[in-house]
Amino acid sequence: MKKIKNNKQKREDDAKQVEKSSCQEFLELYNKQLSKKIKFIKFGNPNLGKGEPDCICSDGLNIEIAIAYYDNLDAKNVWGTIELLKNRISKEDYKKKYPDNTLCMKSPNYGLYDSINKIIINKNKKEYKYNGKLFLLICSRPAITGERDIEAYIKHSRNFENINFDEVWFLLYNNYYSIFQLAKRGDKFISKNNGKIKFERIIK
Repeated sequence: MKKIKNNKQKREDDAKQVEKSSCQEFLELYNKQLSKKIKFIKFGNPNLGKGEPDCICSDGLNIEIAIAYYDNLDAKNVWGTIELLKNRISKEDYKKKYPDNTLCMKSPNYGLYDSINKIIINKNKKEYKYNGKLFLLICSRPAITGERDIEAYIKHSRNFENINFDEVWFLLYNNYYSIFQLAKRGDKFISKNNGKIKFERIIK
């Protein structure tokens, strides 16, 4: 009898594929930038000891992957679109499942900046089992945020201490992929507003 995967398992499989493709896109740009030939080897085992990072690569490089969104609604819409494409559910059913709350964030970049800071803070609280170097790769496919906005984040809005990772990188997809180094091990940043971001929403 054919084993049927439940929805949770399907979502985990989708997430793994996102991690692998993000890792490979990052390595392509990283290798080109630093004249290296690092490749994805396998997924890490989260149940091994303290838990391996998400991706085990060649040359002793390990990469933990995280996805940054503007807010929870953005995250829900992204995964909802994946579900829509996979299952070909009707637009009517999609709208019922992921209703538009007719609100939008006044400055969505701030939501993304806050998400990046929180990811780095939370990932630095974890312990990992690995050999070699450990990178944190934060990925995002934001609808309106571009390279200048990420450069602005790096200059003014980083608010975290990086103690776990040899390097922290950001992979941006906005019509094409680009990468930004956010931190090295031991870096500590305090933004002008000390990480406090005021979220405002406006009616469309």
